[in-house]
Amino acid sequence: MINEQGLFDDVGKWQRKILNGYWIVVLISFVAEIVALIIKMKLEPERVQHYLIYKMMIPTSVQVTLVTVNELIERYYRKSFPLLTILTGTLIGAVLIYGNMRVIGIQYVMMIPMLVAAFHFTKKYLTFAFLMVIAELAILYIMFPLIWTHMTIFERFALFYILTGEYLILIQLLHRGNDLLERLVRTSRSERDLLINNTIMERLSKTDALTDLYNHRTFQEYLDHLIEHCDTNKIPLQMAVIDIDNFKSINDTYGHAVGDIILKRVAGILQQSLTSDEIIARYGGEEFAIIFPEKTLDQAFEICERARESIYLLNHLEMENRRVTVSIGLSGYVHGMDKSQFFREVDSLLYTAKKEGKNRTVYPHDIEQSVPFSGHRGF
Repeated sequence: MINEQGLFDDVGKWQRKILNGYWIVVLISFVAEIVALIIKMKLEPERVQHYLIYKMMIPTSVQVTLVTVNELIERYYRKSFPLLTILTGTLIGAVLIYGNMRVIGIQYVMMIPMLVAAFHFTKKYLTFAFLMVIAELAILYIMFPLIWTHMTIFERFALFYILTGEYLILIQLLHRGNDLLERLVRTSRSERDLLINNTIMERLSKTDALTDLYNHRTFQEYLDHLIEHCDTNKIPLQMAVIDIDNFKSINDTYGHAVGDIILKRVAGILQQSLTSDEIIARYGGEEFAIIFPEKTLDQAFEICERARESIYLLNHLEMENRRVTVSIGLSGYVHGMDKSQFFREVDSLLYTAKKEGKNRTVYPHDIEQSVPFSGHRGF
């Protein structure tokens, strides 16, 4: 999506180009006036002073003043004023016509403001430019009849028809441009929606709907990849399987809705206890699994213990302020070990934790010294 600052930057960029164009017009006009002055000095030296004042200095000063005012307004307000820019273009055109009355076709300089208006892709600006052009030509016709003396009636009507034709053509170009822009927006929106939907679907296919953790299939995919990575690069890899103690009794006593709340709460505590390097999943039912890449067994044990203790310390209002405990089996991968063998070893350690009284983490360094949390048992 385009924010307001981005929109201003884009409009400001084109505003800068339009003002640069005005400066170029003023510069070309000034150069042409110098050339004409040189010629006049040779052919009509008696009229040099009049030309210098009324045909060169005054018109050039007016044009420079008009563009400078636009420059100052843009720099001070830091925004675009399209109507002022268009009006400036018509006034510059009027000054050019006044300063070059005898130049055939100079009146067609009034096409410039309408072209400038077309840059804004807004019909009201283009209509404003067209009306201003017609009004200024009419005023010039009344105030300076000399401008039109070298033009026949046919040429005067031709000028009006051409300017009107330009207006109508630019209107159609605006319609065409807006139509293309709407199609582009629709296409962009469709692509964005498709990308969002694909992202959502991909996420749903990888995560568990209740806990928002990775699901069983995704966990297995990560485990396959990390085992291969571990074998190739000889890095440590640990895995823990976590089971909520007596979870069936929780469901039977308080209902499955409370059971779901406990599952989500335990999942949240597990996530908060981990770093960004670990991978956690709901393995199935009330079981969770964690992969610890590039951590030693002792480091993984400390994380598991921190999570287990945090879970135990929490009272659950839904269960009359009773506590929940978890048992954890933790083991390290041995290079060359089969994945199923690795998981069986971790699952065996979880079984040992259950057998020894629950609410503890068991890992193979010293099963006899598995660490229970001191205090009252949970549910």
